[in-house]
Amino acid sequence: MIEATEKTRNGVVSVEEAEGLLVSRALPPGKEVVELSQALGRTAAEAYVSPFSMPPFRRAAMDGYAVKTIDTLGASPEQPVLLFVESELKAGQSAEGVQGFSSERSAVRVFTGSPVPASFDSIIIQERVRRVIGEDGIGVAQIDRPAERGQHIAEPGKDIPECSLLLKQGKRIGPKEMALLASFGFERVSVHTKPTVAVLPIGEELVLPGQPLLPGRIYDSNGFMLEASLKEMGATVRRLPPCADREDEIARLIDQAWETADLVVTTGGVSVGRYDYAKPAAELAGAEPLFTKVLMRPGTPTSAYARGAKTLIALSGNPSACFAGLELLVKPYVRKAYGSDSYLNEWESGVLEEGVSKPCPYPRYIRSRVRPAGGAWSLTPLPNDRSGNIAAFSGAGALAMIPAGGQGAAAGQSVRWLRLT
Repeated sequence: MIEATEKTRNGVVSVEEAEGLLVSRALPPGKEVVELSQALGRTAAEAYVSPFSMPPFRRAAMDGYAVKTIDTLGASPEQPVLLFVESELKAGQSAEGVQGFSSERSAVRVFTGSPVPASFDSIIIQERVRRVIGEDGIGVAQIDRPAERGQHIAEPGKDIPECSLLLKQGKRIGPKEMALLASFGFERVSVHTKPTVAVLPIGEELVLPGQPLLPGRIYDSNGFMLEASLKEMGATVRRLPPCADREDEIARLIDQAWETADLVVTTGGVSVGRYDYAKPAAELAGAEPLFTKVLMRPGTPTSAYARGAKTLIALSGNPSACFAGLELLVKPYVRKAYGSDSYLNEWESGVLEEGVSKPCPYPRYIRSRVRPAGGAWSLTPLPNDRSGNIAAFSGAGALAMIPAGGQGAAAGQSVRWLRLT
């Protein structure tokens, strides 16, 4: 937990301090058991270990013929070895009873996933075998090279030994994790309950898509962006219609939203203008400020409030600032609230391909493209990255942090960056 500094006590915090204050308030998630098919995107509430080895039996890794390497010694194109194929095994069959044969030089036809009898120690792929069927119906495999012991056989436990950790507690369950759990027969999974978030756009000028766009009005985009992003993270989200710039109405909606949500995220009305009512409305709803200003740009007026266990994060209505606040502050809270084992923002280092000349007294978070280059990461700030430019979102893969100061950042300078997910 971030300790209060003099600036924190005055309501002014750094991004790191704001992040720490918010995640410290995220309530511990509950647990529930769901069908594996419903676990996608959820967070594991307990660790899972393999109840048996994988593969659980000696398994053929290729289509071909299971042989004994000793029977293939000296085989060559000029003097091939003939092996009698007296049986075949396909995937799903048992290898029991297929252990010995009347002929010393014998082989078993196998397919990928077939069990391999214990008496055979190699598989020769079918492309390297010429099989001849005799008049008596007995198959004959012609081998023109010695087999290598253990070749194309997956021994029990080769992939995953028994009692191996499959999924640690707090790990987000994606398609790969679901496949892993299914491979070991887990039909139901214990997961953390979803955090519930209410999103409230504020602004007299906002209308919903589908409504007439009257002069002076704009369509609400921040509400939809926040809803989509938080749902994608795994939260249960209730997006409210845009609210007019009225202190009492905003306070009523915040109070009402807290009845079903632990976190309310507003967008708009956070600055110091005549009609910016997010702060007084939060206090009217009985909340106390955690912070009222963040040393970041865009999004300096971003603020947060607390009432008991309930939390409000008030983001700017400026699309770029709203986006930055979502990535830097809202997402860590939500990740912590759904039980993620890695909830804080993970910063990486990269090099700017182009300079950012505009100075700023606070750290700036610039939407950028990111690509690997020579074992490092290369960052290109997006052109025309103005605060209200919504179109710039689609090309951004990272937020590059430009240090505070009067110099900006030069091309070739190393900076920290946050991957956008």
